[in-house]
Amino acid sequence: MRPTIVVGIVLAGVMAMAPAGGPWEELPKQQLEECTIGVASGRATADGRPLVWKTRDADQVNNEVVWVVGSTYRFLAVVSAGSTTPWMGVNEKGFAILNSLSSDLPAAAAGPGNGTLMKEALGTCASVAEFQTLLDRTNLTGRTTQANFAVIDSTGAAAIFETAGTQYWKYDANDSSVAPQGYVLRTNFALHGGGSSGIERYRRTTKLIADFWTGDTLGYRSILRTQMRDFSDANSNPVPVPFPARWQSNRPFGYIYCYLSICRSTSVAAAVIQGVRAGEPARLSTMWAILGQPAGAIAVPYWPVGNTPPAADGEPTAPLCDAALAIKSLLFDYAENNNYIDSYKLRDGKGGGFWPKLFAEEDAIFATADSLMVLWRATAVPPQVMLQAEAELATRALSVLHQAYEAHLTSVSVASGGPGGIPCALSQPYPNPCNTSTSLALFLPEPTEARVAVYDVMGEQVAVLCDGQLPSGEQRLTWDGRDDAGRLLPSGVYFVQARTAHWQQTRRCVLVR
Repeated sequence: MRPTIVVGIVLAGVMAMAPAGGPWEELPKQQLEECTIGVASGRATADGRPLVWKTRDADQVNNEVVWVVGSTYRFLAVVSAGSTTPWMGVNEKGFAILNSLSSDLPAAAAGPGNGTLMKEALGTCASVAEFQTLLDRTNLTGRTTQANFAVIDSTGAAAIFETAGTQYWKYDANDSSVAPQGYVLRTNFALHGGGSSGIERYRRTTKLIADFWTGDTLGYRSILRTQMRDFSDANSNPVPVPFPARWQSNRPFGYIYCYLSICRSTSVAAAVIQGVRAGEPARLSTMWAILGQPAGAIAVPYWPVGNTPPAADGEPTAPLCDAALAIKSLLFDYAENNNYIDSYKLRDGKGGGFWPKLFAEEDAIFATADSLMVLWRATAVPPQVMLQAEAELATRALSVLHQAYEAHLTSVSVASGGPGGIPCALSQPYPNPCNTSTSLALFLPEPTEARVAVYDVMGEQVAVLCDGQLPSGEQRLTWDGRDDAGRLLPSGVYFVQARTAHWQQTRRCVLVR
C-alpha cells in the first residue's frame, strides 16, 4: 500500500474551480474532438511495465484496429474505419503513441497535423528518444499540431509532449521532479497553453489514477474497467450505476448526463497499451482496444506481430464496432438529449443489464490473456500463435456482444392485457431462416393500439408490419424480406418487435438470400 497523496490541479498558477451550478447541471457542448489520456512509467504501475492510455472522443464513430506497414516499421493502430491514420498505436519495436487535442497551443501554418505526425512516428521511431528527434526536426519546418502526445517504448521511457507548431515541452514520467508518482495525465489543455478544456475529466482522472497508485492497482485492468467506464458530474464527482434519481426534474429517471464524464456520450473507442520490461521482447507489447462507446463494448488484446482479425478490421467496418454501436443505440435512447445514457440498462441493481454480461466475458478475456503472457514471457512463441489467440478472443467478444444485444431485444415485458390475465404474445417467425417471406402471429387479449416493426442488427427500423388500432384475438402478419420502400434486404439477422403501451416482445429472424 502506497501513501495517500493529495490531488491538486493548477492551471497557469490558478487553482481550477468547478463550474457554477448544482451537481446535476447540464453544460453546453464544447469541442467534439476531445480525449482523456495518460502515461505511467514502470515505477508507477503494479507490475513494473509502462502504460499509455486514451479514451477517444470524436464524431467518427466507426473505429477499427488495423495493421499498417510504415516506411521503416509495421504497427498496430486504432483508426477511423477506412483510414490508416492512427489515433493510438504501437509498433513492432514497442514504441507506442497516442494523443489528445490541445487547441490552446499555437499551430504552424503548414506541416504535419496530429494524426499525420503519429503515423510518421509509428512508422519510423523505435524509441521515445527518436520521437523527440522527430519533434526537433519538425520544429524547424513547422507542424500544424496542437496536441499532447503520450509515448512509451521498450526501454521503459514514458512521457507526454505538449506539442505546438514550432516548439514542444516534455513531461517525463520517470523524472520524479516532474511526475512524483510516476505518471502524467492530460485532457484537452496544455500547461503551456493556458486553457482548461476538459477540466472536468482532468479532475476526475487525476482522482482515479491517484487512487489506483495509492492502492498499488495501477494497471491495464483498473484503467479499462474503472477509469474508462467512469461517470461523473460537472464538479467531477462520481455518479453511481445505476443512478437512482433524475438528473433534472424534466429528465427521465435513471439517466446519466455523461457529456462531461470520462466515459462520454461522444466516446467512440479506447485503448490501453501495456509496454514491456527491459529485456522482454518488444512484440509482447499489448494494445487492449475497445471499439465503440466503452460502456457498451468489450476490451480485446492485440499484439504488434501481424494482421488483425476480421472482427476488428472489417469491410467496410469492424464487426466488433458494429455490435457495440448497436448496443449504444439502446443505451443512448433518450431522443430529446443524446448526451444521456440509461444507467439501468447498464446495471439494474438486481444482477441484470449489459455490464454483468459484458464484464463477465471481459474478465475471462483478461484471465486468458494474462495466462498466455506468462507463458509467452517464459518461452519464445511464433507470431502465428499470437495472432490465432487474438482472433479467438476477438471472436469470443463479438459473440457475447451479439448475445447481450439480442437478449435485451428479446426480453419480454408481460402485460395481463385483458380478462383472466391473458398476456399479449408474438409467435416465433416461421419459416426461420427464410429466403422469401416469413409469418408471425400476434395475439392481443383486447382491442388496443399496437405496432409491429422490423429492425436490423444496428437497431435501425427497416419495415413496419402494422401500426394502429387492432382488434382482440390473433392477427396474422407476414414479412417478405423487403424494407418499407419495397427493396430487397440483404441476408442477415433481423428482429421483429411488437409493442403496445404496456408490453413489448421481440423475435429473431434470419434472412438468407
